[in-house]
Amino acid sequence: MKFNEAKAQAVALFNSAEFKERVNEEDALMLRQLAVLQEINKHGFITVNSQAGNKSKGKHYETGKPYENLERAYLMGFMLETEAALFIKNMGLKTDKNAIYVPACSDDILLPSALDIPLTVTKSGGPNGTRIDTHFSVALPKSAFDGFRKQAKLSKSEKVVFIFCWDSEWGRKGLFKDVLRVLKLVA
Repeated sequence: MKFNEAKAQAVALFNSAEFKERVNEEDALMLRQLAVLQEINKHGFITVNSQAGNKSKGKHYETGKPYENLERAYLMGFMLETEAALFIKNMGLKTDKNAIYVPACSDDILLPSALDIPLTVTKSGGPNGTRIDTHFSVALPKSAFDGFRKQAKLSKSEKVVFIFCWDSEWGRKGLFKDVLRVLKLVA
C-alpha cells in the first residue's frame, strides 16, 4: 500500500483491543506510551518496534542475588526518504537523542552482533557482570528490511528509509516526545 494508506492503518492499529492486549502482554508499561506513539505514526514515522526506557531491580528467583534491568528508549520504523534527512538533522540539533538512517544490505554480508547498539542489559553481581539482552545493528539484512516493510504494509514502490532512534541514557523517558516534537517541527 502507499505510504499514506499504511500510515492511516498504523494509526488505526493503536486503537484496536487486540493490539493493546498484545502490548500489555509484552510490556504493560508501554500502554502509557501508546497515545504518543500513535501521534508519531500520524506525523509520518511508521513505527515497527519500540521500548520506553525502563529500569527495574529485583532478586534472582533461584539464587537470590540482586540484579538490575536497564533499557534504553528506542523507536524504529519507516519514513519517506524525502523527509528523513531533515528529521535526522533536527534530532541531532534540537535534542540530546540519536537518530540514524539504517541501510539495507545483502543477506550475505556478516553483521556481527558485537558491533550492535545495546538496548537492554541486565546487571548482576555475578561473574558475568553486565549481560546484553537486546541490541540493534546499524545495517539491516535485506530480508529483515523486507520483513519490516511487510509488517508496516508498505508497497515496495514506496521511497522509504528505515530510521532508528535511541536515547543514550539508560532508563530515561522522553525519546518519544522528542521524536514527536521534531516531526511536528519539520512537517
